[in-house]
Amino acid sequence: MKKLFIGFSIFISINSWTSPITEEKAISKLNQFFELLDIEVYKQDDISRILTKDFQIFEMGKSWNMEEFDTFLREAAKTTVSTDWVLSKYKVSIDNSSVHISYVNNGIFKTTNNETIYSHWLESTYMVLDEGELKLKFLQSDLVDREIK
Repeated sequence: MKKLFIGFSIFISINSWTSPITEEKAISKLNQFFELLDIEVYKQDDISRILTKDFQIFEMGKSWNMEEFDTFLREAAKTTVSTDWVLSKYKVSIDNSSVHISYVNNGIFKTTNNETIYSHWLESTYMVLDEGELKLKFLQSDLVDREIK
């Protein structure tokens, strides 16, 4: 009986020591990133709250930290009226303190020249627990196709 109790205690301990990261929380955090990236609401301070201090983004053949990416976004905002992203086909891998998500991103950008730009990317992000909160540490973006109408 004592062995059964010890075995049961170990089982309970192991099961209570599970990762606080879930697939739903990770996807929600990724979607939050894109909501905060929306040109109509973008503020660097707001988005920085969900990024690690050493966040890097690799896009358009360049690696940027958030300060550099912010400069790019501010320039793009001069010719962009609205942004919209549809994320899909998530593949999520989780361990105790981090998560990796690969996904498809279809973006629509409306410009001040009345053009609509349709972009299709394959993307990947790496998130970590930072002071108990899930934050984006790295985002990789590869453009597959772009069409301007």
